[in-house]
Amino acid sequence: MDYVIEFLEQNKRNLERGIRDTDLMRKDIRKATQQLGQINQLKRAIKILKVKTKGL
Repeated sequence: MDYVIEFLEQNKRNLERGIRDTDLMRKDIRKATQQLGQINQLKRAIKILKVKTKGL
C-alpha cells in the first residue's frame, strides 16, 4: 500500500511542477484548471489511503 501512496504523491508533484515550470496558468487557463482538479483528486485519494493504512 505504501507503494501506491508514494506513486500518487509522485504523480501529484509532477503535475504541480508541470503547472509551475510551464507557466500554464498564464498560457492555458483551461488546461491548468483541469490539472489542478486532478491534483485535488490525488490529494483526496492519498489522504483516504493514509487513513485506511493507519487503521490496519
